[in-house]
Amino acid sequence: MEKQEKLTMEFVKSLMDESYTLVWVDYRDNLDNSLDTIRKCLKEGSSESLWEKVDEWYSDAEWEAVRDIISKLKDECVCFHDLDEEAVEQFFGEHEDEIREEIYSRNDSDVITELIRHTDDIPVRVEMLSDYDCINSHWYEGGSYRYEGSYFGDMVDALNLNPARVKNLLTDHGYKTYGHFPNRKSRNGKEQVSYEQFYQELINSCCGANLLTYIGRVSLKDLYNTGFSLEEVTIPKGNCCGIFSSIFGGGSLLGMELKQDVRLKLGFSGRHGFRFQLDNETEYAYSIKRVYGVCDSFFGGTVSIIY
Repeated sequence: MEKQEKLTMEFVKSLMDESYTLVWVDYRDNLDNSLDTIRKCLKEGSSESLWEKVDEWYSDAEWEAVRDIISKLKDECVCFHDLDEEAVEQFFGEHEDEIREEIYSRNDSDVITELIRHTDDIPVRVEMLSDYDCINSHWYEGGSYRYEGSYFGDMVDALNLNPARVKNLLTDHGYKTYGHFPNRKSRNGKEQVSYEQFYQELINSCCGANLLTYIGRVSLKDLYNTGFSLEEVTIPKGNCCGIFSSIFGGGSLLGMELKQDVRLKLGFSGRHGFRFQLDNETEYAYSIKRVYGVCDSFFGGTVSIIY
């Protein structure tokens, strides 16, 4: 006669599978419609809000899966090891938390990784802020420009344009310039964009409170791997930048094509610097997608995050 097993936690653990997949993520499940949560993660510099959201979605499914596993373990104790049913129920009731914890520890589901894998790259903006606030429309600026002490000048510097050549470009087209426009010859041939595209961006600006804005797309996997804490990004050659106002929902052509990869350090010195923004509409800001009626491909290639 076989010796009857003694009902202990070690015995129950011996009946368990080495691992359990508590939740299956459908290939159609993703985070494409969770940009508010992703924006919150960026603001907090933490993945915690995303973990909370995913837990909110899947915790009930996990709980149900664990309940089914416990039910099968009970059946195995009674049907295959001839243990008393009432004793099994009593034991599992007394040790429910410990048994659940053990099953959860064997969970090989990776819900967040799967959701991220199914999520499309996200359109983003990198905006330049300045001690000089912003640049207004070409009409509001009166068709005249000053290099020193202006957002316009900071924009020329950010794009690595030679101020003297910018002045010649404007005056050749009949526009006025004021103050000193130094001849920075070291920038010649190293400009981020062409002078003609810069000129077209200026004269087609039709909105107030514009910022120099680089556009691209970012991988959610890269954001997650950084813990949503970004220091530097690289906008790839071929992407575009331009003038855009998320406050008023307007801008210009966003048609200055980058002639080289552009590395931008995020953060501020005083009020000057670059900020990284998801291009999704909020209560306080317009998006490029909404204003221009464009699809994701308009934003160009994927922005690289520098760790």
